[in-house]
Amino acid sequence: MKQIQMIYLRSAARLAWPGALGLALLLLVSAFYIATLRPAGLRLQTLQQQLALARQPVPTSITEATAPAGPTEQLTSFYALLPASAELPDLLGKIFAAASAQGLQIDAGEYRVLQESGDRLTQFQITLPVRASYPQLRKFVALAMAQVSSLSLDSIQFERKSVGESVVNAKIRLTIQLGKKP
Repeated sequence: MKQIQMIYLRSAARLAWPGALGLALLLLVSAFYIATLRPAGLRLQTLQQQLALARQPVPTSITEATAPAGPTEQLTSFYALLPASAELPDLLGKIFAAASAQGLQIDAGEYRVLQESGDRLTQFQITLPVRASYPQLRKFVALAMAQVSSLSLDSIQFERKSVGESVVNAKIRLTIQLGKKP
């Protein structure tokens, strides 16, 4: 053991400060490689693998199954996405639940069915007079549209009695698109 220590001390004495500096640089470069370059290289490999997977062609059977061939098929698949007229009470329940979740009280409303003969689309138009704060109204409309996918906001009118008043009178016109099953 003493012999190894003597060899080490003699080698260190011969190298002096240039050798110590070289050894310190070697340790620094090794730490830099382990901490920075190696993880970056591994990340580069995974990105290259993901890129290779993304460049592979999609099988034609999947694209044919998901995209309808022509306009007629696209229109048929669109109508299939719309809720049936029988689901209207549930959809109205979701809209009124969204209103009560925002603290809105809806006492009255106007309801109209818009339908042309031979058309496979029925529009159920709702006009609701509401008195609430602007943030409540925004949250109500957003929540109702999130809960009923075929709901659209046609118009909204605001009226405020005075400038400093936080509550507004609003008239909200919504339309539920309903499909007829052939």
